[in-house]
Amino acid sequence: MPRQDRIDAGEQDEYLIDYLFDLNGYLILKNALDRTDLREMNQWVEDHWDQVEGKRRSKDRAEGAWIGGVETHTYSGPDGCNFQNIIEGGAVFRRLINYPAWIGHCRRWINPINGISIHENLLNVRGPGGYIGIHGGGAIPLCYLTFRQENTGEWMVGQINVIGALGGVGPGDGPTSLIPGSHKSALRHPMLKGQGYRSEDAAGNQLGMEELYLEAGDVLMFTDAITHGSAARTNEGYRRTTLVRYSPRFLRSRFHYVPSRELWDNLNEEQRAIIEPIPPRFAPGQGYTQG
Repeated sequence: MPRQDRIDAGEQDEYLIDYLFDLNGYLILKNALDRTDLREMNQWVEDHWDQVEGKRRSKDRAEGAWIGGVETHTYSGPDGCNFQNIIEGGAVFRRLINYPAWIGHCRRWINPINGISIHENLLNVRGPGGYIGIHGGGAIPLCYLTFRQENTGEWMVGQINVIGALGGVGPGDGPTSLIPGSHKSALRHPMLKGQGYRSEDAAGNQLGMEELYLEAGDVLMFTDAITHGSAARTNEGYRRTTLVRYSPRFLRSRFHYVPSRELWDNLNEEQRAIIEPIPPRFAPGQGYTQG
């Protein structure tokens, strides 16, 4: 019997969706990404992979090179190559800002009273040996790890990660790993008991971890408060995923990329309100304008 945390992206039962997300801290939306969008995003990787400074196909790390307004980056090396600020990569990536399959859920869970913004957006390519160490959990006192508020029935989620699979991610492919329900834990994971935020050990085989497998086009949504990471990739080839992280509008974006004029001119009003939810204010005659 299929797990009930995996539902079709067109599911209309909002209560069921909310219940599963609240209970487990994550949700998998099947067939959330349009097939044409999948092809376009994968083609972008093919077209730009060799343009990354210092990149060889036998490696999965590059940092500091720019492709227009997209910056190549890595957090630690094993996490692979992040094409940060990927919304500058073209129309298909701009659509991720308010993609219909998930944007309504994100608005509801963050709560309309808080508004919504994008904390980080990227496309990740990760090769053999790559992984992300275990981190997060409900006991860690970071503002964006908020999940609900005490004594109210209102949603209040400080950050929602939306991972889109550009290809299948199965056993050995370095899947995202997490501990269902750990977003509500009052105790840190044993790997983090020394008050650490993150362990450098791959998350896949750690205590309580479950590997989450995706087919191309599936989307994994989870609160950043959940204890998570990824298993080490043992297969050949590369894992390709997109990541959009949503937060209340009051939280500044992670790297504070300023939208290019080209990007800004091609955003609709809803997208502009997400990318720049609090417009900058300048003294007369100072600053810049996107207008």
